[in-house]
Amino acid sequence: MDITQLKSFITVAHTQNLTQAAEKLFLSQPAVSAQIKSLESHIGTPLFNRNSSGMTLTRAGEVFLPEAEALLQHKHRLEIFAKTLSESYVQSVQLGLIHPVHPAKITELIDEIVQNNSETQLHIQYGMSGEILTRILAKKLHGGFFLGHINQRNLQTIMLENIPYSLICHKKYYDEILKGLPKSLNEFTWIEMSGISGSHKNLQQFWHRHKLTPKKQIICDYPQTIVDLVVSGSGLAMVPKSKAEAAIEQNRPIAIIEQFEQSLPLNFIYLDEFGEDPALQTLRDCVEQVWQVV
Repeated sequence: MDITQLKSFITVAHTQNLTQAAEKLFLSQPAVSAQIKSLESHIGTPLFNRNSSGMTLTRAGEVFLPEAEALLQHKHRLEIFAKTLSESYVQSVQLGLIHPVHPAKITELIDEIVQNNSETQLHIQYGMSGEILTRILAKKLHGGFFLGHINQRNLQTIMLENIPYSLICHKKYYDEILKGLPKSLNEFTWIEMSGISGSHKNLQQFWHRHKLTPKKQIICDYPQTIVDLVVSGSGLAMVPKSKAEAAIEQNRPIAIIEQFEQSLPLNFIYLDEFGEDPALQTLRDCVEQVWQVV
């Protein structure tokens, strides 16, 4: 039994799919399959039920998984400790941010991290929720923000707040839209973010709920440009309410269609394996302080 086999076992357990596990591990599918079989041979019992829909844990696999995860967590903690022995060691904190987080909260969080951890080097990466999740799973980030609901076995999630979203249009279309809601929404181009964003799935559900089948969409992954496109009359969009209100305060010609306000949960997420990492603990403590998580 070795660490490589345990990593393969844990990854297959989380993905329940050999192909997906191989992609995450940057290995071939036969190599991952061989490692699982070797581990099962060493233990003396099957760890997975194999069927056409994927791979699920046996009872033995369910019992073995938390022990394997604990060992990897200890290995990670030992590696971090070893790095601290170097005279040139500087703690680096990798944080993933997404645009829906209010700028004032971001500023407060960064101040909290920097002021209370003067010797910490903070590295901020922006992305959409799906990108932040991928980087966390690849261990390129200690933790980050995710918009929407998430339930993944190897992740810890801290619910922070619900972010209100507003449907906006150009002022000149407002009266026309109100006359025939919700069907009138079908007559306009929708400006949306791509599938890796946290708001994409929510918008798809919104269309389904109101039986809408928009004839045309514009995909745009930069939030401010989405607002700009609505201002130019290019279409409708669902955006964070704070951004809509900010645009109105700037006398930009948009209107909020109040009937369709909704909210999405903002979460802070991180890998189980990083649970006792000092850099992750720094992030988690500061996030909980800023959002006043009880």
